[in-house]
Amino acid sequence: MTNRAMNNLWNYIQGLSLSARNKKWLAERLQESSQNTTKRTKKDETLMSEEEFFAEVDEAREQINRGEGISFTNLDDMNAWLNSL
Repeated sequence: MTNRAMNNLWNYIQGLSLSARNKKWLAERLQESSQNTTKRTKKDETLMSEEEFFAEVDEAREQINRGEGISFTNLDDMNAWLNSL
């Protein structure tokens, strides 16, 4: 939400002439909602941005160019190597 939209929302809420009890209730609901959202949106550490992905690809290509890559002549050797990790 933009700052302007947030300010408009704030002005609207102020214009409602809420009682102290209503303000407390609203604040509690907002806080609960924020806590529930935080709990539901655990960050998946395996995800990366497009920029991070292509940076990893570029780094891998540089490693191959430096002779640091691993190549396999058959699928069994590759699977054996992967299983050893």
